[in-house]
Amino acid sequence: MLKFNKAIPIWVSSTENEMHYRAQFKTRFNYQDNAIVKVSLATSGIYNLYVNGVFSAYGPARAGKGHFRVDNVDITDFVKKGENVVVIEACGYNSTGFYIQKQPSFLIAEVSLDDAVTCWTGKHFTARKNPYYIQKSQRYSYQRPMVEAYNVTSVDTFLTDDTEGDKIVSEVKGGVYLPRITKEPFYECLEPKPISSGAVNIVENKSFTLDRSVTQVGEELSGFALSELEAFITKECEQFKFFENEKSENNYTVYEFPFCTSGMLSFTVNCEEAATVYFLFDEVLTDGEVDFLRGECANTIKYTLCKGQHNLKFFEVYTMKYVKAVIFGKCKITDLKMIEYKRPPVKYDASVFNGELRSIAEAAIETFRQNSVDLFYDCPSRERAGWLCDSYFTSQVEALLCGNNNTEKCFLENFLCEENYSGLPEGMVPMCYPADAMFGDFIPQWSLWLILELEKYFERTNDRDLIDRFENKVKKLLKYFGRFENEFGLLEKLDGWQFVEWSKANDLVNDVNYPTNMLYSRALKAVANLYDKPELYIKGEEIAKTVLKQSFNGEFFCDNAVRQNGILVNTNECTEVCQYYAFFFGIANKESHNALLTTLIDDFGPQRAENNKYPEIYPANAFIGNYLRLDILMQYGEYDKALENIKGYFYYMAERTGTLWEHTGTTASCDHGFASYVICWLDKLKKLGKI
Repeated sequence: MLKFNKAIPIWVSSTENEMHYRAQFKTRFNYQDNAIVKVSLATSGIYNLYVNGVFSAYGPARAGKGHFRVDNVDITDFVKKGENVVVIEACGYNSTGFYIQKQPSFLIAEVSLDDAVTCWTGKHFTARKNPYYIQKSQRYSYQRPMVEAYNVTSVDTFLTDDTEGDKIVSEVKGGVYLPRITKEPFYECLEPKPISSGAVNIVENKSFTLDRSVTQVGEELSGFALSELEAFITKECEQFKFFENEKSENNYTVYEFPFCTSGMLSFTVNCEEAATVYFLFDEVLTDGEVDFLRGECANTIKYTLCKGQHNLKFFEVYTMKYVKAVIFGKCKITDLKMIEYKRPPVKYDASVFNGELRSIAEAAIETFRQNSVDLFYDCPSRERAGWLCDSYFTSQVEALLCGNNNTEKCFLENFLCEENYSGLPEGMVPMCYPADAMFGDFIPQWSLWLILELEKYFERTNDRDLIDRFENKVKKLLKYFGRFENEFGLLEKLDGWQFVEWSKANDLVNDVNYPTNMLYSRALKAVANLYDKPELYIKGEEIAKTVLKQSFNGEFFCDNAVRQNGILVNTNECTEVCQYYAFFFGIANKESHNALLTTLIDDFGPQRAENNKYPEIYPANAFIGNYLRLDILMQYGEYDKALENIKGYFYYMAERTGTLWEHTGTTASCDHGFASYVICWLDKLKKLGKI
């Protein structure tokens, strides 16, 4: 727990509970010597830090409900002799989501020269509401809050001039302050190249896309109702019609970055007269176009600009490889670049690999760096959320690439900030965190993956303290699952969102799901190992034997059994991923099921789409089936097959985006944290001399 020396939490008076309120807090200090200058700050929202008009930091590192991590940003390189201006722009979203939790807005900050605090909130900071952003805009996605839209009515100098903020600030509620733990983000500029251009006009279109981020806004999903919106940008953009290679005052240019990248676009717009600029972006091209609605995201930002030169930057972090700048009016965009927001470079050298494997390794490292800045994300785009199960795999990448598990500790520690989680049943933990349990959603299977990760974490770090702090949560979690055990000791008719993987397996979860019980068996053994509970190990073994007896049909493991007239009846439907669950969790092994293992090795994998063998066995997807498959191949020494599969599963991704994907296709995120796990297999193959 940390304390500020002099600062108190503040916000613009009477606005701390408003949705999507962007405030700019300003202070000045004099600098004459060689002191180290730092800004220490925490906020319940998102901040951008500017020193003398220059962007200096983005944050914060997130923590659990009511807890806030303190960034200590060294700004010495940005200061000059004489007067210096510091502006912290903070957005209090007060909106439910998976990225930022719904909490009242506040900022607490101190500027220090060496160890002496010279400016602090509560005395030296004034504030104004950002006068140009549009507050009532649509959500970016179901998981993330509002998009950015601006009406810039003057060439603004607030970041550098001697004016004060015009709003009254008041002390507000802060929280418990924690150290950051993870390293400060890495900001590097990446420039795109133009690849196409043409003219644009507007075609009246009465129909437009309404996804759940718009239609479900209400008490559970915070946002502005359709009738309230002052900026419904995607509706506007759906009316654009493009004419490649044609000339017009209203025009567009498509730019391409070297790889899929995450950060904030920065650019200058010179307007001869009032003009409007839109940025449409995505990770891939879809049929040659930038599909700004792909993956249920609102990948577009709008600027209405007055005459003059405007130096602009996105406030939030987004992910893209392609960006289409659309201009209406006489203006020109220059100095377009991405200020990347990702983890600092790792020590691991991908050049130890050659050809396709080097491309895959580089993509894995890039994917990891973009998805592990303050905790482990699923993706840096649609959600930026800290998902369990994903973290089981990404944490192993951190151990390899960084030689520590500091980000994992931060990620796990966040779950301990709340004794009970609002909106969830007693004993259950969130599927992702820090996040709001909107509509009471949770994945019971993911809580079991948390137990498996705790076991792995302890093996890696020997951090007994963190494991002991989790004991009560684990105990309550097992008590929760005990309510669903049937006469065979198997979990039946679990509540919540049943998730095995992104495939047909998710349709075969009623009433007794065997992959889930395989996972449950292994989780019980992990608890036994962590907390010296031998009776739970025995229970896990008994569940494994029961699953084997009920699920295996002599050739394959079946996914589920349903109640018919009170009797549990096997559906005899089988998925590829169910087979991998069986081997991964020790229900089957080479000695007991060699024929099945041989079939999986030889006849399944990335080539299945072409050979069409065993069409009655529903195919696996990337997460998590293909990952379990590769772990099994490595476990049983099938190194040549593993290498072949790695190339088949990942090279086309690395070649297309320079990052690794959520699914085998481009229907969702093309930059997904867990996918970086491939580097662990490559490293092991290299060390074994198989590459």
